[in-house]
Amino acid sequence: MQAALPRRPPSRKLWREPVDTTVLIAGEDVERCYELGWTDGLPVVPPTPERVEAMLGDRISQRGETVAVLEPTAAVATLEKVAANAVMAGCLPAYLPVVEAAVEAVADPGFALDLIITAVDPMSPMILVNGPLSAEIGMHGDAGALGPGVRANATIGRAVNLCLRNIGGAKPIRYADEGALDATTIGHPGKFTYCYTENEDLSPWPTLAVDRGYAPDTTVVTAYAADAPLTITDFTRTEPELILRTIAETVIIPSTTNAYFREDLWLILGLEHAGNIAAAGWERSDIQQFIFEHARVKGEKLLDRGLYGLIDDVAPPSWRSEFEPSELVPIVDSPERVVVTVAGAPAGGYTSVCFGFGSAIMREVRR
Repeated sequence: MQAALPRRPPSRKLWREPVDTTVLIAGEDVERCYELGWTDGLPVVPPTPERVEAMLGDRISQRGETVAVLEPTAAVATLEKVAANAVMAGCLPAYLPVVEAAVEAVADPGFALDLIITAVDPMSPMILVNGPLSAEIGMHGDAGALGPGVRANATIGRAVNLCLRNIGGAKPIRYADEGALDATTIGHPGKFTYCYTENEDLSPWPTLAVDRGYAPDTTVVTAYAADAPLTITDFTRTEPELILRTIAETVIIPSTTNAYFREDLWLILGLEHAGNIAAAGWERSDIQQFIFEHARVKGEKLLDRGLYGLIDDVAPPSWRSEFEPSELVPIVDSPERVVVTVAGAPAGGYTSVCFGFGSAIMREVRR
């Protein structure tokens, strides 16, 4: 994980178009949110006291309770502040428990939020919701699961990112923005919203949450610091070994964060790939073992390039690895590090891989 580079001295001001308040398109209250720096670049719903109270519902008396402490500023995210950002994102009140659990998950020390925000990597929290509440609130895991058009998916993911921005201080560094702390060099669209649910009705296996020990009637949020998804295409192979070999050969990219740190690797199997693999009697654990054994990159492709050129300077000893140039280095350090989920439409030989950093963190949603 590369550390943040020193900030360059201010050399210019951000250009802002003068606003004629007599002809505001979005409305004066929305423009005021822009002026206050509360938006992610898209218009937000102004968080009036009435709207925040409606979001809290019968939990108004708990408004001051701490949900989490958000790095990098160690800011206290109270339930009221989380609710305000859920309002701005366009959430319905029924979504608030999911947003709350997701904020708790990204604040877990194992998620390494401080490092993720202040380093120059592009990663963003990806939120997976498993369990009955995901269906009740209309979350979508079918066709276009990571795409636009579904309010619950879009606004829950956006609310989490707004909390990180408005409470934790994770605003992209700009020459004119003092105190902004998100040092990402390029970033990716997941910093707007990055949220989905598995296709629980059609998946051949139990959900990720059930596989990891949660009861089927429990709703669980999983957070993972992920890069943008990379599509893997294989329309012709139907045998599990051949489909998974295509995936394994794709994920051994020497320049990814996973190649250097070998932590969690996130897969979103399309239903066609998942169905063909399951039809041959393979379970999720078989996929994990296969990827662990076959997704390996030669040490010579890692040494003296990418992060390994400076890893001794920026990484603690626990992240450094000793290996020979001819050694085949696994892309994850154990089979359990391969996170397997299933989403999307029934047709199409596609799987997505989300490279990232750290561990997937899970939290139970409290109704």
